[in-house]
Amino acid sequence: MDKKVGFRRRIAAAAAVICAAAMMLTGCASGGNGSNGSGNGSAPAGASSTSNSGTTQTFKPGSGSAGDIRIASGSENKEVADAIQKAADESGVTVTVDYMGSLDIMNVLESGAAEYDAVWPASSMWISMGDTKHLVKDAQSTSTTPIVFGIAKKKAEQLGWADSSGKTKAVSTADVLAKVQSGDLKFSMTSATQSNSGASAYLAFMTALRGGTGPITDSDLSDSSLTSSVAQLLKGVDRSSGSSDWLKDMVVASPDRFDSMVNYESLVIQADKTLTKNGHDPLLTIYPSDGIAVSDSPLGYVDRGQASGKRKAYDAFAKALRSKDSKLEFERAGRRTGLGGALTYASDGEVRQSFRAEWGINTDASTLKAIPLPTAKTITKALDVYQTALRKPSWTVWVVDYSGSMSGDGKNGVVKGLNAALDPNESAKAHIQPAGNDVNILIPFESAPHDPVRADGANTGGLLNTANATAADGGTDIYAGLEAAYKQLPADAQKNDYTTAIVLMTDGRSEVSNRDAALAQYKDSKLDVPIFSIMFGDADSAQLDPIAKMSNAKVFDGRTGDLADVFRTVKGFN
Repeated sequence: MDKKVGFRRRIAAAAAVICAAAMMLTGCASGGNGSNGSGNGSAPAGASSTSNSGTTQTFKPGSGSAGDIRIASGSENKEVADAIQKAADESGVTVTVDYMGSLDIMNVLESGAAEYDAVWPASSMWISMGDTKHLVKDAQSTSTTPIVFGIAKKKAEQLGWADSSGKTKAVSTADVLAKVQSGDLKFSMTSATQSNSGASAYLAFMTALRGGTGPITDSDLSDSSLTSSVAQLLKGVDRSSGSSDWLKDMVVASPDRFDSMVNYESLVIQADKTLTKNGHDPLLTIYPSDGIAVSDSPLGYVDRGQASGKRKAYDAFAKALRSKDSKLEFERAGRRTGLGGALTYASDGEVRQSFRAEWGINTDASTLKAIPLPTAKTITKALDVYQTALRKPSWTVWVVDYSGSMSGDGKNGVVKGLNAALDPNESAKAHIQPAGNDVNILIPFESAPHDPVRADGANTGGLLNTANATAADGGTDIYAGLEAAYKQLPADAQKNDYTTAIVLMTDGRSEVSNRDAALAQYKDSKLDVPIFSIMFGDADSAQLDPIAKMSNAKVFDGRTGDLADVFRTVKGFN
């Protein structure tokens, strides 16, 4: 009970912080310009490097050394790397950024943020919810960006929402719902319990469909007509994700497959730059006319009692990030830095190339009709209702390596990971608990696949018992496991009722006699199901990467750290 009360208090605090941040952004537009300006633009340019499969990026200044800091950052900040590099050069501070989801940042703070000197989530809500130890100091918004629909130009024209010039019409959330119900619109979106863009969009959908003024309330969540409408809208989700940035990359990589997504305006802009460069139609930005959520992107210092040099380095970097040079890079990347969502540098040529009218971008701050936030109790209940009742059900086939090399710690790690993802009590800690209509299927394999074990809804005990009781023995044939998984996918008549995925976990190099047949079967059957892989032990990325590319998925690295965390992360993608 105490934990729930604390969670609600944190959300209440989050509501206050976000509202304040929306009013304070003038500080970003003027606070650092006078003293910093562009005169420091002559500082030698440094360089950045990435590691950990792109999840960590280190920015080194061009000259000097004024210390170093490490930041837990939302994945969407990959797109403002130029602004970070500018600030690193100007401040002389080496900055290491670990990109992660909003829930991960909340968990980092809850656990004491032992490795971090700063946090930079998409929304102030995640700081307020996670900062139970009151570690974060002086958090300030760095920019804003609304959560919008990005819809391929031809698709938007077909829907009647845009003309051939890219000019869009006013589209309400009810209009979106109507197109979903008619079967004319499907879209990709991050999970509301794993990503800020998904959570914000979900709350905006519900607020807009409820109508009227003021935030949603508990009684709204008990309104069967409203919740039915939200559930109907979420049936339009045809691919889920735990990361806003990865969702953008997926759409860009396969524009013929994915023509609509819900994401940050800044990431839609980044997607359009790549799409048009590659000769594809841009995504037109659609701003729901009856309610929109806005990300305030706060950066705050984590005070763990570090030596004073850390605070000095942070202050220097944070000040440089508010300078004209850095803020200009924010706007060039598609973020807004002016009051209420206006542009500070609208006359800059590169900023104009980001905020392009022919992409449906509207730079009038009045377009951003922000929704009011609910109370703590209501937000908590709304997220619970999303996970357990309103989201589109998931169908996940777990293809898990039980070869001899998995004996001992390997198998124990897998069993722990499956429990973290599927046990109702354990998975609820990460807000990924199975709902009543979810389907999970386990296929253990070694040289050959075992019989599948199915679990419907929250009744996952039998599946988890099989995972624990199955012996690790034999060779490794991931392709035979995949062929068995194909047979367990939903029938054609059911496939639109679920977000479907295969999760392949292996610790070694596979036999390849079945490779060509397994890959050909996927393509010939036009399965269109993501195959997420988890690498462990001596798994060969050269075997897993082509599977991920073929299926518009990704490979997760479980070779370091807690394997249970990796399983939780993967489940957050479906």
